Amino acid sequence: MIINGLRASSLAFSQKPRHLFNKARLAALGLLSLSLLSTPALAGWDIQWIDQFDGDGVNWDNWTAQTQANYNNEIQCYTADDSSAEKNYDVSDGTLKIIARRQDINCPGLGGEEKEWTSGRLNSKDKQEFLYGRIESRIRFLDLEGGTWPAFWMLENRIAEQPIKGDDDNVHWPNPGAGEIDIWEWFSNNGGSYITNFFNTNGCGGLGNTNYQGGAADVQDFHTYAIEWDENDIRFYMDNDVVAAYDLSTCPQYKEPMFILLNVAIGGNLGGGVDPALNMATMEVDYVAHCTASDANDLTSCVEIPTLPDEDADGVSDDLDLCPATPVGTTVDADGCEMVTEPTEAAPTPLASEQNVISLFSDAYTNISNIDYNPDWSQATVVDQVDIQGNNTLRYAGLNYQGTDFGDSKQDVSAMTSLHVDFWTADATSLNIFLISPGPVETEYSLTVEQGSWVSEDIPLSAFAGVDLSDVFQLKVEGNGTVYLDNLYFLSGEAPVDTDSDSDGVLDSVDQCLNTPAGTQVDADGCELEQETPD
Repeated sequence: MIINGLRASSLAFSQKPRHLFNKARLAALGLLSLSLLSTPALAGWDIQWIDQFDGDGVNWDNWTAQTQANYNNEIQCYTADDSSAEKNYDVSDGTLKIIARRQDINCPGLGGEEKEWTSGRLNSKDKQEFLYGRIESRIRFLDLEGGTWPAFWMLENRIAEQPIKGDDDNVHWPNPGAGEIDIWEWFSNNGGSYITNFFNTNGCGGLGNTNYQGGAADVQDFHTYAIEWDENDIRFYMDNDVVAAYDLSTCPQYKEPMFILLNVAIGGNLGGGVDPALNMATMEVDYVAHCTASDANDLTSCVEIPTLPDEDADGVSDDLDLCPATPVGTTVDADGCEMVTEPTEAAPTPLASEQNVISLFSDAYTNISNIDYNPDWSQATVVDQVDIQGNNTLRYAGLNYQGTDFGDSKQDVSAMTSLHVDFWTADATSLNIFLISPGPVETEYSLTVEQGSWVSEDIPLSAFAGVDLSDVFQLKVEGNGTVYLDNLYFLSGEAPVDTDSDSDGVLDSVDQCLNTPAGTQVDADGCELEQETPD
């Protein structure tokens, strides 16, 4: 598609974003004529360079694949592969996809070092470098599972990193000549926001944290991330809204050319634990551009994308909105419908007999004594207990990790067979539970996350290898988002199975009218629906 004389990408890869912009659609909506889309327009910013990712491969005149990068104990091997079946760079349909793949490799760029993933890291060093102006890119990240760390960032051009010019003017990070500016960095294990940041030896700039209005899922939509930068000031933008600004007038760094980097890192000190279910993660880039200020026009960015009609102002354009006229302030999903952010029904009622249970948290049983549901472990999680349909439920808001401590009431669960937990979340993408014995010795189990419904899991205690089951004293939950938990208990024997003995579609545990005749229409309680008498 054409934007102010420039081609912007087709957005058909993987999933459709909320605001799909193409010539035919805009013309049909009466926003502009097709002829105007092919006419260059002057703007407050004049484009000096842009990579629109045309063709079927990376334009190596603009980029170098930085295959010798090995930082932060990350577990990926960066490659230059843009052509094989397992390629890490896919240029197609007008966008660049940097694809991280779970696959063991003896990494060529790192002297054969063993790595668990391959991925891509492009930089424009010695090819496209910029001093001041506006740097922008339109990006989305397609995967929410834990352990990924995509980034759009810049480094000063004398840094001693590949490619090395050979002029002996090499400087080590983050000294003058090798400083760093992070325009957008997103950690899936803390996915409700992204960071902007500076690294230098002069104390310039700082760390910024920008929340996504709709939480982590917003990263799956395209957003334009940018900086506007001169010798005195720098401003960071998302979708043309300023999210951070700094005075650089007394800063001796960031006054020499910088180059751009685009990459997807996996795991390590900052990426964190990788979701076992994650096998591929993709960052999609529509374009990268540099422009300089111009007094001849008034466009606010290098590439401007027209705004489509959105009558209820919920962030979803009218032609994609399946729930028009939502009230102001309503949190909506990608279809414009109200997003359910908390459970409306209580967790399933446990079926196990009390004599077969050691309960940590459940209204259905007598819980053990001397248990602390919110010990001070320097966690960020906010813990409270809420009533859901008369059932007391634990709520972990802003989860990073959270403990449950019963050190004054240690439990011998060696004769038990499983640990049961019910959980509900609207936004978590990763959830792990640890059983802990003194030492501490702890073993992790990854729960299967499903959003928007109660999930019940009976975890075999054999999954917690190494933990002394005769002397258990703590549980820990790690993850993200907001999570509701109920019915935490150890179980002896097989987990009871709920049945529907009268085949009316209502499980026996909630069926208030058992043994209804076959073919009877029933309500949610399993009781016969009253038939209306015709007039």
